[in-house]
Amino acid sequence: MEPKNVDFLDEKDKVILPPVRPRSPRRRFFIYLAAALGVCIVVFGMSVISSGENLSQTFGNVSLWDQLKHLISSDERALRGEDQDRINVLLLGIGGGDHDGPYLSDTIMVGSFKPSTNQVALISIPRDLLASIPGYGWRKINNASAFGELQNSGKGGELARDVVSQVLNIPIHYYVRIDFAGFVQLVDDLGGVTIKVENTLDDPFYPIKGKETATTTERYEHLYIEPGSHHFDGSQALKYVRSRQAKGIEGSDFARSKRQQNILLAIKEKALSFSVLANPVKLSRLMDTLSQHLATDFQVWEILRLSNLGKSLGPEDVSNRVFDDSPDGPLYPSITQDGAFVLLPKAGDFSELQAITKNIFDPEKIEAEKPKMVEIQNGTKINGLAYRISQYLQSLGYQVVRIKNAPTQDYEKTVVYDLTGADQTAATISELINAALAPTLPGWVTATSSSAVSPNADILIILGKDQQ
Repeated sequence: MEPKNVDFLDEKDKVILPPVRPRSPRRRFFIYLAAALGVCIVVFGMSVISSGENLSQTFGNVSLWDQLKHLISSDERALRGEDQDRINVLLLGIGGGDHDGPYLSDTIMVGSFKPSTNQVALISIPRDLLASIPGYGWRKINNASAFGELQNSGKGGELARDVVSQVLNIPIHYYVRIDFAGFVQLVDDLGGVTIKVENTLDDPFYPIKGKETATTTERYEHLYIEPGSHHFDGSQALKYVRSRQAKGIEGSDFARSKRQQNILLAIKEKALSFSVLANPVKLSRLMDTLSQHLATDFQVWEILRLSNLGKSLGPEDVSNRVFDDSPDGPLYPSITQDGAFVLLPKAGDFSELQAITKNIFDPEKIEAEKPKMVEIQNGTKINGLAYRISQYLQSLGYQVVRIKNAPTQDYEKTVVYDLTGADQTAATISELINAALAPTLPGWVTATSSSAVSPNADILIILGKDQQ
């Protein structure tokens, strides 16, 4: 609806300048909404699921007009986490609609914003990570949202937020969630986005919706995108961020997260462009899309506050971290007793993930606080010796990645090897068990083809008879 015309005095009666037309509340609302939309997407990513609710329900079940009354003074009010200089938001992407498992999380990310330095960190959590979900035991973490919806419709985001908060040991101040249809419609409402593709994306196994049970030749399409500048509509943008089976470097989770980051920044720039802000029809469509697909505990004034805090945010201010099972990653793959594929922490608990998250804005501290992995090998014929020493070290907080027999069982003295040479942990352990710290590594350890020592181990202990 266009603002009503204002009647001016006839110049023949009075020679005065016409009064300035005040902005209507509806027009102000559109401007606030557009600004909120842009920042929500860049900082908090692919937000927010469709619930069929109106916007007043979507934004924290508080009347929009009640919230708008506070928008003028939003700069004077603090967001949750702002007093700690870190605002953490859970980002969830789900299938929604008629997809199988509509509330299962396809994408799980934590966006952390540091206002004092204008930095954003996006931490990607794999959907196969095994986590404790209250009431359901240890399950894949992508189930949390779905279980929350089963318990109480509309509360899936809250349960997912609580589970991720426990895993990472940080407060999650807000959550946002979007389904595939909402993301596609959002990009289309904006008129598409332009992306600079850095590497060839060649995915011969991109799944076709509705053909999940079809033959292999009919079930997938070959997604191929060459490097260069591309203008994507909503459907193309979704394929670009969802592709998991690409050949080469684009097939990694890190590359996928980087593509998501690029799309989000492109959406932010388009949403805050003059062509969008000055177009009431386009803004109205965006509002309708959000009302159908948005679910979050943000209130409107909070998003506006965030917009003001992060208005100068650029690509160089965004960093990305992926928790994966790569050789340097904190996770490893496993199969449950039920035959399900899961990812588990190499440290035996979530301490490494928590250290990375805690120090995400200080990479040097991440390395310093990274738990050191210890492998214990029994160099004797004393049964249970390696297990006993492992229990002792674990009681002190050390992480034992593996216990096994040494290549030979004729060791008289215990030897400790520092496999990385960059930490004092090996020296500390050698003192604890009254063992010698070897100055060099034996050839059978350093051999590139050797599998005698776990590739995840930082410290190797070979037990001798002196430990009996």
